[in-house]
Amino acid sequence: MEKELKEYLEGLKKDIKKHIDVSLSSKTEEINRHAKVIYEEFQKRIEIVVEGHEVLDRKIDELKEDIAAELKENRLMTKTLFKDLDYRLKVLERAKT
Repeated sequence: MEKELKEYLEGLKKDIKKHIDVSLSSKTEEINRHAKVIYEEFQKRIEIVVEGHEVLDRKIDELKEDIAAELKENRLMTKTLFKDLDYRLKVLERAKT
């Protein structure tokens, strides 16, 4: 009877171990699938953020170019205006004397 009990317990032990291994394997596969889905979604979102930054970089570069062009134009206009004012001031000073 003791031998039969030992064999029964050994068989039960093997069955429990097999059940645990199958269950863990199944859960591991499920976790891996979930992790893969999360990873892929995260990658998509990172790509969207990167694309957004690229668009912003282009807009910033365009804005820099526009501002630089306007600044150059303003400097030229200011230079012209100062020359004109300087000329008028000299004319007025000559007229005074």
